[in-house]
This record gives sequence, C-alpha cells and structure tokens, in this order.
Amino acid sequence: MSKQQQHAQLATRPTLDKAVVGYEKLRTALRERLTAEFGVTQWTEEPNSDDYRGCAPQFPDVTEQEAGKKFLPRWYAQTSLLPQWAKVKEVVREVAGGYGFTTITLDTNQAGDAELNLADQLGAELSVGSAKYTVMSLTTGCHLIKK
Repeated sequence: MSKQQQHAQLATRPTLDKAVVGYEKLRTALRERLTAEFGVTQWTEEPNSDDYRGCAPQFPDVTEQEAGKKFLPRWYAQTSLLPQWAKVKEVVREVAGGYGFTTITLDTNQAGDAELNLADQLGAELSVGSAKYTVMSLTTGCHLIKK
C-alpha cells in the first residue's frame, strides 16, 4: 500500500483526539458499571502510564508526526473481581460492545490472574484484568493527528 493509500485509509477514521474522546467515554462507562454492580471503588489513574507511538508496521510510510496510536493511562482499583469474574466478563463485553469492542483477543483466568482483552475494528484494544487489584487499559488504533 502506498503512502497515499495509507493516508486515505486513515482519513476515513476519526482523528486521534476525537478517537480518544470516545474511548474515554467507554472507560468512564465501564468504571461506573463495575462500581455499580461489583462495588469497585477508589479508581485511580496510574501516573505516567500513558504513551504515544507511531503506526508501524500497519502503516509504515506514515510518520509519527502525521499519525499515531495512544496508550491511554491505566486505571486501577484495589479490589479483586476474581470471585465474580464470569459475571465481570459479561458486563465488560456488554459495555465495551456498545462502543464497538466485539472481538475477543485474550480471555484467560489462571492461577489467580484473570484478563479479558477486546478489540474494535480500528485496532484499538481494551484490557480488563483482575488479580489482587483490578486494572483497565486501552490502546487506540492508528489515527491521523489533527493539525
């Protein structure tokens, strides 16, 4: 795919800033639902846990100044959801599915460590895990940067 084709494909997506706004709505809705249904309280945003990267290898000819993916800050709560993990997964899939996260990329529950990862059609990935704590992270897919 040429650089022009890569740009054209990315131009069909929201800008990175607009995508982040939508993903923040998802994360807020998910935190609120986990709080309401499972009593998870005191969600904390982990400082310095966000990052920005380019789009290679998916869009190798697009520079980091033109487009990128963002690793949003992780959120965690000092609550384990392992005892209710089957129900937690249902809630996560229901809430995230409403935002387009319908593809399961990881579903594991071994040795006191559970994790469910879901992806959307733009390459974003949501991860919810629980062991001693409950952790939520999200990485966007590749999006053009608004200039």
